[in-house]
Amino acid sequence: MSYGEQMIAALQDNQLMEAQDYFQEALAKDLPDELYILADTLYELGFLDETKAIYEQLLKEFPTDDELKIGLAEISIESDEIDEAMDWLLEIEEDSPAYPQALLVSADLYQVQGLYEVSEQKLLQAKEILPEEPILTFALAELYFTMGKYAQAIHGYEELLAQGIDDMTGINLSARCGSAYSAVGDFEQAIPYLETGVEENESTDLLFELGFTYLQNKEFRRASETLFKLKELDPSYTSLYPYLAKSLEEENQLDKASEVIREGLRVDQFNHELFYYAAQIFLKLDNEEQAETYLEEALALEPESEVIQLALTNLFIKQERFEESVVAIQKALINEEADPQFYWNLAIAYENLEEYDAANEAYQKAYEAFKQNKDFLKAYALFLREEGNLKLTKTVLSEYLALEPTDEEMILLLDEINSEY
Repeated sequence: MSYGEQMIAALQDNQLMEAQDYFQEALAKDLPDELYILADTLYELGFLDETKAIYEQLLKEFPTDDELKIGLAEISIESDEIDEAMDWLLEIEEDSPAYPQALLVSADLYQVQGLYEVSEQKLLQAKEILPEEPILTFALAELYFTMGKYAQAIHGYEELLAQGIDDMTGINLSARCGSAYSAVGDFEQAIPYLETGVEENESTDLLFELGFTYLQNKEFRRASETLFKLKELDPSYTSLYPYLAKSLEEENQLDKASEVIREGLRVDQFNHELFYYAAQIFLKLDNEEQAETYLEEALALEPESEVIQLALTNLFIKQERFEESVVAIQKALINEEADPQFYWNLAIAYENLEEYDAANEAYQKAYEAFKQNKDFLKAYALFLREEGNLKLTKTVLSEYLALEPTDEEMILLLDEINSEY
């Protein structure tokens, strides 16, 4: 038994001091072939310093072994010694059989640094040398996926799948291809790939993505079935609850949707999205009191959320709680780029509070954003008519009638104003 083999046996028995002694003996007495095997084993076990020592010793004996330099570069990358890794890779000449592998490692190095275009060039250069090498096709597809170039990523994944390769480095290619199709909004095309991925590896993340994609493709029953399955496997997977509730809501199973949301809130009481979606469900169930409670909870967790603030002010407007509406809206309008719906709501609130100057100002601020909204234009026109601003009333009424030309009441009002002004 070589000293390297004795070292591994000592490590397996958790005899660390003995393992270190055997390592020193291995460096001094084991044959090169034995050291190569020992280095591979130690690298897999995560003993980078010891692997590096072996590579450096072997490189002194075999200075033309470029694969040793690549191994040293990979260790440097894992140790976050980027400059040292690059130095090792630059030592490998273009005519070396290891040059494509060096390009692949260089691409990984640049990708880690966020230099995606440089990484792409390295991979394309390697692919010119080895055009049929699957690992290069895979590396390019993964890079394109990371870059958001999903069409190019899909091309790579489908090329590998056509060759009968369904897994590389532990990554399921069907699932990855489905994710890429989903990312570009082609949910129908994504589903078969994701289904295949789930059949091959029923992971929680993949089940979630499949359920989400069913939902996006309006296959609500399949979405709920898949997400219920995920919930059984891992009830702590909190992301599933709003989407499962949504799929049930779309099937008009509001009571079940509310149960799912409540279950989700028992699992995670710090998820503002769950509280927000719970509010939406209870509004549909005409339980405004419970909806308000959930919105308040959501806002306490995410006080800067415009979506939650707007939902709360919408509820106040609906319940004719205009003073509370104004207070809530003013808080939201601290953000100068707030949703213009806040100004429309503010206009409604002030108009009902008979604070007409403030209402007028709010309408003006909302006007530009809602010039194509019939409901807004009609409300604004009627407000302006009451305020006696006939010139602007005519303008807004004309814009409204361009969108709703059959509204007899507004046609008569415009005729009346034309006769007056």
